[in-house]
Amino acid sequence: MKKILDYIRYGEGLGIKFLLPFSLIVALFLAATIKIEGNDVLVPAAQKVADEFLPIKIENGAIVEPADTVKTYSIAFDDENNDANSNINVVLDTKVDYFEPSELKQGIYISRRALYSVTKRETKMYNFEESLYIPREDYTDLFRTMLNWSVLFVGIFGFIGVAIAFFIAIIFYAVCSYAVSAFFGKSFLFDLRMRLSTLAFITTYVVFTVLGWFGFSSFIIFFVAVLALQGVIFKEIPAQETPAAPQQN
Repeated sequence: MKKILDYIRYGEGLGIKFLLPFSLIVALFLAATIKIEGNDVLVPAAQKVADEFLPIKIENGAIVEPADTVKTYSIAFDDENNDANSNINVVLDTKVDYFEPSELKQGIYISRRALYSVTKRETKMYNFEESLYIPREDYTDLFRTMLNWSVLFVGIFGFIGVAIAFFIAIIFYAVCSYAVSAFFGKSFLFDLRMRLSTLAFITTYVVFTVLGWFGFSSFIIFFVAVLALQGVIFKEIPAQETPAAPQQN
């Protein structure tokens, strides 16, 4: 505990030396989760979809094989809780040229002339413009290659995104710490507040990640826990002297 207090009181910087390694660990953990989930669920499910929906033949921007056909498949990600909102629907309907986007749930939809990708945030439509034939084959190796590239992308760019998001969150908690320190009647410089907020945020994040494995999650309690940790540290360290402004001649 003394080493932690000494780092917060006398250390240099804003806690970046702890933030960056932790962000990397979180990004790698996310990439590993995608890799495991992908191998166990996505790749087999993608091959099942291929077996069910292929072959597909497109001529002059329209599907001609299979014609006048409706097929559906659902990729489940949360079998334990049976949460339908976590599933991805795959629908092929060559009886219609286009779907009404506002009526589509999360998933992938293929009409006679277009493909729709629907997420919780947006819907994208891609018109078929060329002739194409996709035979029914074993695409497992291809799906695994695509998964590996996705994991690499998440590992690299996920680290950057996580680090930026965490840094913004820590600035937010450093600002909130002014209310906490005011409760104790103490004043601290902003760099100390950043170092403290970094350690408090990381500690709380780790604890709530473990709790999340047991189904517990609450942003409000997370927020309060970070501020409570700040209060514990503020109580243990003396106030800082704010540097006086230079006098003008």
